[in-house]
Amino acid sequence: MRIAMVSSWRVPCGIARYTEELVTALRQLPDCQVGVLPAGPQVWREEGRRLGWWWERTYWRDLARHTQDADIVHLQFAPHFFGGFRPLRNLLPFFLRRLTVPTVVTVHEVDLTGKGWKAVLKRWQQRRWWRAQCVRHLIALNGFVANQLAQLGYSPVTVIPMWVPALARRPDPKAARERLGMGGRFLIVAFGFIGARRGYELLLQALPHLPKEALIVLAGGPHPLDRSDYYPRLMRQIAEHPQRHQIHVTGFLPDEEVDQWLAAADVIVAPFRQLSGSASLMRALAHAKPIVASDLPPLRELAEASGAMLLVPNEPVAWAEAILRLRTDEALRQQLSDAARQFAQSCTVTEAAKQHFALYQQVSRRG
Repeated sequence: MRIAMVSSWRVPCGIARYTEELVTALRQLPDCQVGVLPAGPQVWREEGRRLGWWWERTYWRDLARHTQDADIVHLQFAPHFFGGFRPLRNLLPFFLRRLTVPTVVTVHEVDLTGKGWKAVLKRWQQRRWWRAQCVRHLIALNGFVANQLAQLGYSPVTVIPMWVPALARRPDPKAARERLGMGGRFLIVAFGFIGARRGYELLLQALPHLPKEALIVLAGGPHPLDRSDYYPRLMRQIAEHPQRHQIHVTGFLPDEEVDQWLAAADVIVAPFRQLSGSASLMRALAHAKPIVASDLPPLRELAEASGAMLLVPNEPVAWAEAILRLRTDEALRQQLSDAARQFAQSCTVTEAAKQHFALYQQVSRRG
């Protein structure tokens, strides 16, 4: 079976990483030939192509032509690949109209937030996107996204959970701390692109309630496509914070350096304001470190499945108390770490690839 995988690819992007791991596993299966068609503004910028509605329209049209020999097209979707939620800018309907092959879509993000006419417009667009003739089936990474798609009128939706990545090399925690010069610091690490949905200002507000040896590390930088003012605004808040010497922002890091910080961490934190799913948290689980995360539906679902996370409301004192609890409660730290290890053994990309291939076969039989 020939699969045309349309996705962000080999650029600093969570979906690009997700796709690369999935494609590698799919190619290990018999009778599964996967060709990748790199797409999206980030990819085209890396290739030196011009961006803008007219140019991107041309790229999507050419991409559709390259899918014609496939048995299945699999699109890895996020709104920003196609121009976001601006109706006259979004090129998803344009692309889907040009596909002639049965198409499966992994919906990495559904956005039902907002108020007023903007919220109505977002819902209207998302209600019509996946009714294109070529689209045969939708995949969600968790039940939360599947339920949101159901609210938009889509059924059936198959849930294939995101996996815990198998690390090529797991750094020794003690050696990582020595390499990073952490000494006796109590290391609190947040990992991922720094954007508004991350809610990192909560950590700044919690810091006065933490001990002086605590160091908050934001392991990441702004997303290349983020046009908001969140990152510079957060940097100003850090520069003006009276405990700014207890905050360190690394900027974008290659994988091996990310893994050094995660291995060195005493606690990993994920203070999200909103999300559909998080590849960064799955990587944190691979390190079997205790995790404190926001009590939001997708994270509640992951915490219940893994047993490896402590969930708290998005309130600074609650965050400080949870972090301090993990600092002092060795039994709880060990419990969360053991659960993460066990979860990682069962939640693998190999199993996810088998579920994807079974779905491809089902869609192919239906035609």
